[in-house]
Amino acid sequence: MMESLYIIGVIIVGFGITFKLIYDLGNAIDDGLEELDSKLALAIKSVVEQIPGLGDSEPINPIQMAIGQLIANMNQQQNPAVKLIERDEKGLFVKED
Repeated sequence: MMESLYIIGVIIVGFGITFKLIYDLGNAIDDGLEELDSKLALAIKSVVEQIPGLGDSEPINPIQMAIGQLIANMNQQQNPAVKLIERDEKGLFVKED
């Protein structure tokens, strides 16, 4: 009986140690990913800054700007109310008086 309690105790301690190691490994992976993300961002930023003309953008074409304003104004206009046309029992449209 005592031996089985020792075995159960050793198994429980082993599971505890395993879970602690997995938890620490997860934290280490998270820290490594954050560090990798910041280094990658710095590398991309330095590459973009070194390429001439990549960060510069040309001015907006006035015709494209006018078309964009036209589309924006079309969205702001009020839609006309929908008129419901009555039908008779046969499903035909009824004449309005």
